[in-house]
Amino acid sequence: MNSAVNLPAPQRERLPIAQRRAEEKLSQIVPDPAALRLLNTARHASSARQRVIWLQRAASAWSKPLQTVAACRKGCDHCCHIPLTVTQVEAELIGKAIGRRPTPPATSVHLLELGDHAQDWKTAQTQLQASAPAGPCPFLVDHQCGIYEVRPLACRVLLNLDDDELLCQKVEGVEVPVPYANAMQLKAHYLALQPAGVLADIRAFFPPQHS
Repeated sequence: MNSAVNLPAPQRERLPIAQRRAEEKLSQIVPDPAALRLLNTARHASSARQRVIWLQRAASAWSKPLQTVAACRKGCDHCCHIPLTVTQVEAELIGKAIGRRPTPPATSVHLLELGDHAQDWKTAQTQLQASAPAGPCPFLVDHQCGIYEVRPLACRVLLNLDDDELLCQKVEGVEVPVPYANAMQLKAHYLALQPAGVLADIRAFFPPQHS
């Protein structure tokens, strides 16, 4: 990806403003105490499936106060067009909810095969993103999420803390530094609590169905 200096002027000029906005908003947010309780429940759940379910609930509680100040709005679907890595467990939860079994992905990463270094995960994530099938999320319907109640954890925590969607708009060849809320703790638990997890893009688990 090219540097952000190659962004169009509106996005480039917005970056420092958006960062200040995000910092101001975060300083005023009161975390939902339910998020930590749900996270602790996830840690002690007996199966990967139950751990993921509780983690999703923790993610929703964590994001609830942030949603009041985020730029994200119903009908805004920029993030539904970028790669989305999920685990086999999450794919199975979605499949159960919609009555459709996930397809074995052509390209996947097994967490057991990764080392302990953060760089290993970054390399795997880059591999999955590069191989992600083109197109929007298969569950995007009329600019809205068709599986909102069972949407993946990654979707629950992706919140732009700017005031509008300007920085979410895709710029070809440039990775725009959107001021997302920091969900690293939840994401770390997501991986740690599924040690035998298989990861792939959601489009690989649920390719388009042809009538």
